[in-house]
Amino acid sequence: MMMNSLSLFLIMLALGVCSTAQGVFYPFGSAAGDTFIPHPNDGFTNITLLHPFPYFNRTHQDIHVSPNGGLWLGQLSSPNSDVIVPFSTLINYIERGNVSYQQYTTGDVLHTATRDISSYFPNVTFTASWVLVVTWDRVVYYELNDRVTNDQEATFQAVLISDGDLSFVLMNYGDISPPPRGALIGYSKNYFNEIVLLNDCYPNGTIDYVNLKTSSNINIPGRWAFPTSLESTFSCAYPLVPQPEHVVGVRLQVSSAERLNETAVEEQILKPLRHLLRQRGVDVSGIRLRRLVEKQP
Repeated sequence: MMMNSLSLFLIMLALGVCSTAQGVFYPFGSAAGDTFIPHPNDGFTNITLLHPFPYFNRTHQDIHVSPNGGLWLGQLSSPNSDVIVPFSTLINYIERGNVSYQQYTTGDVLHTATRDISSYFPNVTFTASWVLVVTWDRVVYYELNDRVTNDQEATFQAVLISDGDLSFVLMNYGDISPPPRGALIGYSKNYFNEIVLLNDCYPNGTIDYVNLKTSSNINIPGRWAFPTSLESTFSCAYPLVPQPEHVVGVRLQVSSAERLNETAVEEQILKPLRHLLRQRGVDVSGIRLRRLVEKQP
């Protein structure tokens, strides 16, 4: 077919593509240089913080990590302790799964934390100076009869972020099997005088554990974010911040008799593209046609 019998169409696709749940995790594991809590362990591991962590009306110098999915702030024996529980349930930490942690005071993780908090809470001027990442990777549950589950695992993460004055907590979720004993998700404040639970964000008060990796209060599937400074309040849905679009240009050569329109682009191009990306675990809800331009060669 002669070139002059062709029309050129420029298709601009706006890809508001969210990463898969694993993509919301901060770096963890051996590749990130984490410290691992050794097996077996059903107690607490103390972390002396490199920077004090301001948490509502107190500042903490120590955090205790439990394999059972919780963080205790302050001294364990103190009545003034508070807790952050990204996924607290009865976990068997004899030999399977890993719990690891790392603190950051410089580097890319701080830049990521600054970007994230500034995006989720745009009315706050914030530059992260300290980050603690604690990850429970493929940990397994105890069943109701205290036997170890063989195929029920959970992967989740707590990220504590501070600039010295303000503080925030991110809770990130990967694959979660339903825990036989249920789980607590949330945090306490004011020395356990107030307990905030994620259950309050569900109509019947029951958390959909399996779909935690697609849930959010900030429009980022698999991630929940909470301000934890003095006077901060809990919300099941913070004002949504428009996420940046990723624009892809596609140039096609078609016969002048085959005139493309938006309906044809949707059926012939976008539907197959969405199907392909969905097979790879990508959220395709944000893929849309932004502009269709016809140009003569």
